[in-house]
Amino acid sequence: MSTYEAVLFQTQQGVEVDLRMILPEDACHLQQLLSHPEVQAHIQIRTGAGSDLAQVEKLVNRMLFAFDPCALHAGIYLKEQQKLIGIVALQHWNRHEGKATLGYMLDPAFWGGGLATEAVGLFLNYSVHTLGITRIEGRCRGDNIRSERVMLKNGMMLERVMPRVGSLDDVMKVFTLLHK
Repeated sequence: MSTYEAVLFQTQQGVEVDLRMILPEDACHLQQLLSHPEVQAHIQIRTGAGSDLAQVEKLVNRMLFAFDPCALHAGIYLKEQQKLIGIVALQHWNRHEGKATLGYMLDPAFWGGGLATEAVGLFLNYSVHTLGITRIEGRCRGDNIRSERVMLKNGMMLERVMPRVGSLDDVMKVFTLLHK
């Protein structure tokens, strides 16, 4: 796979959720998810000029319409309803080195039901076996036990704990999945 080759995500079917490309008609749901206070506490949106809403809109547009050879986003859809309930993504994808950073978020209404664990498992399997990624790193705040469990249940190992930027009393936990 070349460095700048477009990758169109292939639908992955699970038991409770499906992963598929995020469609423009899901923009409103995606914007609501990214704006949810409980979600925002666990994600980092790069700040720039404009309001928080403008930054969320920019991110939604980038996920839906901009090709980024260093990122791949997939929507998490509840199987029975085909409703967007979250996203899972590769970020900082270095195709030459086979490395990427895992990102994911789920609508808080669906937290605690195993859906994030299933979605992340499907995405990691796709990333390793279809895209050929050999090292995937995931991060979560020290107090985000649910996210930590999602990564551990999917075979990721705690690699290190480091101070969280901008906080004197919180840490960032870094997990990795290595595949040879």
